[in-house]
Amino acid sequence: MTRIPLHPRTGGRWGRALAPLILSISLGLAPVAAPTDSEVLSFVRQMNDHRVSIGLPPLIWDRRVAAVARAHSRDMVTRHFFSHTNPDGLRSRDRLGDAGIAYVAMGENIAFGQTTGASVLKAWLESSGHRANIENPAYTHHGVGKVGTHWTHVFLRPKATTTASR
Repeated sequence: MTRIPLHPRTGGRWGRALAPLILSISLGLAPVAAPTDSEVLSFVRQMNDHRVSIGLPPLIWDRRVAAVARAHSRDMVTRHFFSHTNPDGLRSRDRLGDAGIAYVAMGENIAFGQTTGASVLKAWLESSGHRANIENPAYTHHGVGKVGTHWTHVFLRPKATTTASR
């Protein structure tokens, strides 16, 4: 069962903490499914606790975004590179587009060498650019991929889909 985070100011179970989940449901995005890797799960919990502690809502896990992140981590391991841009010149925005994921804002953190969720979060929070992604209020959804000690964290705000009136 997923724990609903308490609102940092009121201690209530509603409010801003649930806004991303409500938005996700209303946009018809991929169902929320928790990560299966224990270190990724640990990272997600700690990272969302950090966001809540500074007054931001937790990010919503999107399994499609996580699949893109995991594929990039796997690609870095397989082809022996460490970069946001793969050897074919594709960047995170290209990978998301190829997966059919539309967004209005996105960012990506990558790391290499950390074995635990706590250690990668510590490294990213100590880097101003990585920290800026974690603490960016524009992002509402995310996915993390870990292969060995290669981590990819993709952040985004999904593009709202509209339906034609009847």
